[in-house]
Amino acid sequence: MIELNFSYILDYPNNAAVWQTLMDEFSASHDVKVILHEMKWDTAWAELFSYTIQHQNLQVSHVGNTWAGGLARMNVLRPFKQDEILAMGGANAFISPNWESGVLAEDRRLFAIPWTGFIHVICYHKDLLAKAGIDGSNAFGTINATDKAIEKLAASDLEIPWLNPEVPVAFRDLLHIAASWVWAAGGDFINYEGTRALFNSPQALRGLKEWLDLYRAVPESYKRLTSTETIELFRSGRAAAVLTNINIAHALIDSEPDPAVRENLGVSTVTDVPWTGGGSLVIWEHVTGSPRQQELAAVDLVKFLASKDSNLRYQQAVGSMPSRLDALEQAYPAGHPLHDAVMQAARNGRGYHSVSVWRRVEALLSDELGAIVKEVMENATADPETVLHAHLDPLAERLRIMLGG
Repeated sequence: MIELNFSYILDYPNNAAVWQTLMDEFSASHDVKVILHEMKWDTAWAELFSYTIQHQNLQVSHVGNTWAGGLARMNVLRPFKQDEILAMGGANAFISPNWESGVLAEDRRLFAIPWTGFIHVICYHKDLLAKAGIDGSNAFGTINATDKAIEKLAASDLEIPWLNPEVPVAFRDLLHIAASWVWAAGGDFINYEGTRALFNSPQALRGLKEWLDLYRAVPESYKRLTSTETIELFRSGRAAAVLTNINIAHALIDSEPDPAVRENLGVSTVTDVPWTGGGSLVIWEHVTGSPRQQELAAVDLVKFLASKDSNLRYQQAVGSMPSRLDALEQAYPAGHPLHDAVMQAARNGRGYHSVSVWRRVEALLSDELGAIVKEVMENATADPETVLHAHLDPLAERLRIMLGG
């Protein structure tokens, strides 16, 4: 029997059981034994990098979709062939930014197939927004609407108008959240060619200043809460609105048995250009030196996982966001609380430019944005633009030298 080693990154408490069920089904239908290897997000990149330099025995992996370009440029991934791509439905079958994250800009070869989607959202109670004079149907979803709604909530007499969880300084999702504001304001982090930093341009700074307003709008006594604590305050009906992610929004909706409470729950994208990330599936280049049957089995495994049926079954089991459009439409029909948010992300979402330096830029920017949030939250009189320039201008100069711009 052919054997494949497959690594996945732990996203959900029941991940191991769900992955095992899928692999057992694939094994039974393809006479292939799949051995699972679990990783965690905090250490997965280092583990995968270790596998590549030590030529250890992984054939297929689940990776963060922002990682695919960097891995492909290390010449450690096997590109997908045109007939394989067509068999999975091609680019039009998947959320566009998730698909593009696996495509190299310079030669348009595809190295990763989208598996899951991931976005940040705003969850809100319609009745509490109404008490603050805000119409929930158009309160969020664009940069201007969100900015006005946050300002109005902060000025209201609601007990807890708005919540953002406190995050560690080096929290990588800060960049993903900020990206939606930067892009919606017409800015960017780096140019398409990957040769020039743009995150301290006027447009980017405008978006970042409005993004920082989210953190300053949290009432002082609630600024040090964890994500779990903010969600519990929201779930109990005390907080009007909270910034969270699609997975937590799923859990909120799926765990609520009362139809009236569900009807009162609203979910929106954070801006009109939401960052849309997720996980992707890759095949390691060294499989091409293995027996042909193993390479074909690796491709068949990716095809199996990338199918509508597998996407839907995984979504139903763990509460994820599918990457396939046909699965997305079936999972979130019109009237579902998440319908508008996921369709907005599918239509207008963006990912980062697939440039060779992005992993390095992503890490540096995440550190600086974490320090910026910490500073503006601890010092209510600090001028956000001054803080942004103090952190981002030196980083832009550092990258100018590094990129040769």
